[in-house]
Amino acid sequence: METPQGSRIVRIDGFEIACTLPELIGNAMRFFDRRVTLLVRLTDADGQVGWGETWSMPGAAATVIRNGLAQAVLAQADGAPRVLWNAMGQTLIYDRRGVTTMAMSAIDIAAWDLAARRANMPIARLLGGAVRHDVPAYVSGPFLKPGSDPYRDFDRDIDGYLHAGFQAMKLRLGLDARAEGALLARLRQRVGDAFPLMADLNEGATVRSAMVFAQHFAPSDLVWLEEPIRHDNLPGYVQLAKALPMALAGGEALIGVTPFRDFLAQGALDVVQPDLALCGGFTEGLKIAALADAYGLPLVPHVWGTAINFHASLQFIAGLPELRGPGLRYPMFEFDPSHNPFRDMCGAVGVRADGRIAIPDGPGLGIEIDTRQFSDHIVDQWTVVP
Repeated sequence: METPQGSRIVRIDGFEIACTLPELIGNAMRFFDRRVTLLVRLTDADGQVGWGETWSMPGAAATVIRNGLAQAVLAQADGAPRVLWNAMGQTLIYDRRGVTTMAMSAIDIAAWDLAARRANMPIARLLGGAVRHDVPAYVSGPFLKPGSDPYRDFDRDIDGYLHAGFQAMKLRLGLDARAEGALLARLRQRVGDAFPLMADLNEGATVRSAMVFAQHFAPSDLVWLEEPIRHDNLPGYVQLAKALPMALAGGEALIGVTPFRDFLAQGALDVVQPDLALCGGFTEGLKIAALADAYGLPLVPHVWGTAINFHASLQFIAGLPELRGPGLRYPMFEFDPSHNPFRDMCGAVGVRADGRIAIPDGPGLGIEIDTRQFSDHIVDQWTVVP
């Protein structure tokens, strides 16, 4: 069958964008005052476009695309996502993880967005169909603040989350096990026994100290403890998975399907959390989802960055199987409530009164993106053509 000429990718544009936060926020490992990300736009021979992003190391990812991946993409007569993924993979000799896969993630998300727009359907349908049209969201906060009282805004922030309609919450903790255990106990008393609570230590503990945190958190009946130790400490995760009184979650920093295979094969995770903008986009994300399904584990994507990764994750969740877990039904959607003009650049997003968020059913990602939406935040811009 002859490939439609219009499907060829003829142009790749990159936009590195950044914004300054109104105040320092952070977690057990670090504080930050900026948001940065790389947006990638693919344009085909018919002038149709698709958008993707990767947010962890935008400058390095841009270099990988401009100096390697772009030519592999532009050389293909067929711009279909799997064709492009295979072509990019053929350029790799040693580096199949890290920043290279992050760069591939941005191109892959854009390729699926473009393919779904060409077919005039949402990405979820192009992936095989949506089994849901909305999903329960959990609020990923409050964040810690610098200074002598890192929890000083927790009450105010939690009031806002509950007023907004969130019915599940993941707190950033990991500084003081005793104080945070008491904080969680007060919160549990306030929200009741049926309200799902989780805690994220953001790799800030050791195996031994993670056990101490878990001991103090256990009376509050947490659904999961997330990333208590470094993401690459597989033996430590195996040890914790056997000993923790709550589920062990992680995976946002695992790149590609291979490390997920190793973690799941050794029983090191109970909740699987790939980030589409880092792990390899939809193409690699589907492999990770199939792997999680084979082990009977829930997949809850990690969501950070702009409206692109936000809506890509919604499209991905639309087709995931439903699983029942302690205190909730999976999948769930992670909603970062902190200051982020890029999340709302295509229109403000939020949860309904029932704590759920709708999955858009428009073409591609389900949103319309224009460079004017982020033009004031561009710190670098480039184009690659054949």
